[in-house]
Amino acid sequence: MAGQGVHSSMLRQGSAVAAMAMEIHRLDQASRRLLLLSARGDWNDAQRARALQLAAAVSDWDAFCDVAIRSFGACLAYRLLSTLDAGSVPPAILERMQQVSRMVAVRSLQIEGAMLDFTSGCLEPLGVRHAFFKGASLAHRYHSAPAARPSRDVDVLVDQSMAFAVVRHARQAGYTPVRPIGPGDRDLARWMKQETVYGMHSPNGVLIEIHHSLDHGDGVLDSHKILGRAERIEFRGRSLPVLRTADLFVYMCMHHTRHFWSHLHWYADLDAITAHPLFDLAEVREVAAGVRLGSTIEACLQLHEFARSADWPETLSLERTASEALLARSVECLEGGPAREVELRATRLSPDRAFAWQSSLSERAVLFVQRVRRRLVKQFRRITTGIARRMRARLKGGVYPHGDSGGSGGGRA
Repeated sequence: MAGQGVHSSMLRQGSAVAAMAMEIHRLDQASRRLLLLSARGDWNDAQRARALQLAAAVSDWDAFCDVAIRSFGACLAYRLLSTLDAGSVPPAILERMQQVSRMVAVRSLQIEGAMLDFTSGCLEPLGVRHAFFKGASLAHRYHSAPAARPSRDVDVLVDQSMAFAVVRHARQAGYTPVRPIGPGDRDLARWMKQETVYGMHSPNGVLIEIHHSLDHGDGVLDSHKILGRAERIEFRGRSLPVLRTADLFVYMCMHHTRHFWSHLHWYADLDAITAHPLFDLAEVREVAAGVRLGSTIEACLQLHEFARSADWPETLSLERTASEALLARSVECLEGGPAREVELRATRLSPDRAFAWQSSLSERAVLFVQRVRRRLVKQFRRITTGIARRMRARLKGGVYPHGDSGGSGGGRA
């Protein structure tokens, strides 16, 4: 019965978060700054003093809490805000964030279990090269309090040559693709051609995202080499492969920038990794230079400075500096929710680069041509898929093209 109560409570919380995702909040300056300052594992004395100052100036704590929850920052914020002087944060707000933290802790255990099950059930039997990234593996390797860093799913990079075998084996083991497909291998192959990431639900409902690449078309990250440099960590008594720190950091900066830094727990990752002994800035810059992401890394490092100090210009500009433009878009997405991020995707230079300053002038021309080509291919596929669907429906209903009818001898040779 206790388990049923937790499950029901999680469902109610999920419904509330879904409703929250549709809301647009106009946060005051204090809330904006405190949200980013709270998205980390610990505070030093200066940060704590700044947090007290900002908390006293927050005008709408409900809006603060709504944004923290839907942006995956409630657990982090609760852990730090609960240490401030009594009365700094309304008790009702702390209680609400505490409830969310408990739900996230339960869900995190389910996700960790699903990751271990997928390893032993689908990856190890095939002997496929793979590495986990983001989520639970990142939290346990870099965060001082892993439980405060929420996860939504399991992300695993697999050798591209083995991707189909992994997905097929997973389906045979009871994992289901995120959208309905036919039962045959050809149906599976057709689905995989249409996707860049293969999302499958585990038997216990956790989303497993199987990646064969770490980018979405620009081809800047060599997954084969990155898998070759993977390292191992001890996780719940098991040895798991993970991305090398420099590779993970460069990927993370590229990925989160393409999503306009719309989630608060990504700021916590930025803080945790840069503070970790494994982080080597010179190595990160070397990797970034090799994949033409140097400007992205520098902008993200400055974004980290904005967040950890809660100090930036009162009015943000998209034109002044790259880091300020990144922060401006991030604030837009925090206030506008997932819907605002979806709107902003139309402005991206390419699937992997959201801003013009992430590339050279010559690269922009190439990326523009590729963008137009992708749109034309997508439109062509949409048209041909629609025609094929109508043809199948007509044939299934016994209506054949060119006046032919069903039955022996009625079809075309």
